[in-house]
Amino acid sequence: MSSPALIPTFSTAVNTWQCDENDHLNVQFYTEFGHQASAHLLASLGLGPRAQGVAGLNLCTDSDHVRYLREFRIIDPVEVLSAPVDVGEHHLIAYHEIRNAADGRIAATLTRRIVCDRAWPDTFRHRAETARMAQPESARPRSVGKQTLPDLALAQARRSGLIEVNRGVVTPAECDEHGELLAHRQFARYSDGAPFLWNHLGFDRAAMQDRQEGSIVVEMLNHYRRPLGAGDLVVVMSGLASFTDKALTFNHFLFEVESGTLAAAAEAVGMKFDQKSRKTMPFSTDDLTRLGERQLRLAA
Repeated sequence: MSSPALIPTFSTAVNTWQCDENDHLNVQFYTEFGHQASAHLLASLGLGPRAQGVAGLNLCTDSDHVRYLREFRIIDPVEVLSAPVDVGEHHLIAYHEIRNAADGRIAATLTRRIVCDRAWPDTFRHRAETARMAQPESARPRSVGKQTLPDLALAQARRSGLIEVNRGVVTPAECDEHGELLAHRQFARYSDGAPFLWNHLGFDRAAMQDRQEGSIVVEMLNHYRRPLGAGDLVVVMSGLASFTDKALTFNHFLFEVESGTLAAAAEAVGMKFDQKSRKTMPFSTDDLTRLGERQLRLAA
């Protein structure tokens, strides 16, 4: 009997408007690809959106873990192949390989934990178990998932040393068919706030860009705590959790402003990036001294 295989769940090409200052695909869109691929994976197992409605099931995403392995540039073809890697009574963990279709190489992996408000239907669970494969070791968390991020309130965040990096209003265009903020729009807020955080840590992002130096994310783990909808006021508070001579681990906390409640919490691993050589860069001795002075010490 042959072993379960990955199935095609999404395809597209990289657009100019999806690329950032590094001239490559912004991190948020990998999450969008995984979101759409998850829907097609569930449908292939007999539980697409219409089937969920008929069965009266409500699904939500508990977490997304992404490892960014290679760049996507403008017009690169993208394909996603997927399979379940764990199936429980109420949860399913979906594994997605995001590949460059031109050469077949893996550009990123995304692992999504999906939770259902009721036990999975027997037919769906049987199909998911049959399709289940082992998650590749290379897709497991490497530098994230080792700390427990506290369930902060917004007032606590302001006293903890976190700084505000993004503030806005959730728009209808950012929401899914259920009226909830799409996952990749959360990642977008972390990404859009990055210049504030790097500047806070003593890196002049404008000067870096003049030198053709950028910053990239190589891994991220986002925990979805509470849903957000159109009209909600949001703010992202961020800080430096830890660092090495080449990598920074950031904590991001996304709050609903009026209630002060935490909607999502993330860990992101960032590096300096040489835009000419397309390689990461080490931090200087002065950088490391300065980073030590700005490191957070959050209580769990």
